Amino acid sequence: MKRNSDKLILRLYTDNDKKEHYLLCPDDENFPDDYLELPFPFKSPNGYFRIFGSYNGLLFLCDDYYDYSHDHFYGSIGDASQIVLWNPSIRKSVTIHMPYKPPGCYMFVLGFGAHPTTHEYKVVRLVYLTTYSSYFAPKVELFTQGTGLWRCIDSAAPPYCMVEFMWSQAFVNEAVHWAAFDPRVVDGFHNLRLSFNMGTEAFSEMMLLPTLADQHPSCLSVKLFGESLAVFWSGLISAGFCCIWVMKEYGDAEYWTKLFSINLPDVLDKALGFRKNGEVLLSTNMNWLLSYHPGTQKMTNTRIIGKSYSFNVDVFMATLVLVKGENAV
Repeated sequence: MKRNSDKLILRLYTDNDKKEHYLLCPDDENFPDDYLELPFPFKSPNGYFRIFGSYNGLLFLCDDYYDYSHDHFYGSIGDASQIVLWNPSIRKSVTIHMPYKPPGCYMFVLGFGAHPTTHEYKVVRLVYLTTYSSYFAPKVELFTQGTGLWRCIDSAAPPYCMVEFMWSQAFVNEAVHWAAFDPRVVDGFHNLRLSFNMGTEAFSEMMLLPTLADQHPSCLSVKLFGESLAVFWSGLISAGFCCIWVMKEYGDAEYWTKLFSINLPDVLDKALGFRKNGEVLLSTNMNWLLSYHPGTQKMTNTRIIGKSYSFNVDVFMATLVLVKGENAV
């Protein structure tokens, strides 16, 4: 697996101190013992942030997780929702406020990436006005680093949805990708890969293999495997298995290749990401972090404990990149 970084950044949330912890870990034989905890100065009203991506040493955080004090099922936390672009290497950050709060119940999905030639970062937001029984075409907005402003995108909004609060994204080949589904399908499910190109600012879609296309949408997530797009198919709650597929040849649906399956009943909660040596980091039902070798099926307990649903793993690249409007943190 090709990768140009030898470090991982691991996030977890612990109940005893009610805090998020960010650990910088060497991705070698010393993992995870020789880690450095990074100072994290932010506080989310929802307990912890969603890490919806990273690029060029910047972490993209959003406090859009569901606030159970609301009296409706759908929605973010409205006016309090914000995006934080954080460079932990130099302890600088930029806060991006959401452009508006729609009336009524709604949800939104975010994607991040960068322009292929200028390399300025962008954040795309798809806003869905919802009812309990139907979906409407999303409003699409784009934030650009150069202007520091949000603007509406004129390209046709796709008639697809992402699972509320459980969506994931991956930036590869100039585009941000999501696992999406068609809400117009009544009998069963129809899943696909939806993408938004940060250069052309246009959407595109690609079919998934039938094995993945008819699964429950909440069982699918997208991640990076080296420089390739991967789809994780996990069972419903407590199913204890995960199947990982990789697109070997980008843009060709016939090149989806099954890497391996993990079957750990009563142990596996979710697969988080990959190590440089090919092992997969897993969270367990007992709030442990494990490193799993798919070839030998050997599990190594990292002795790191956190709320299972709070674990997040990403490749870390130190950078001195400065961002417009930065604040010292």
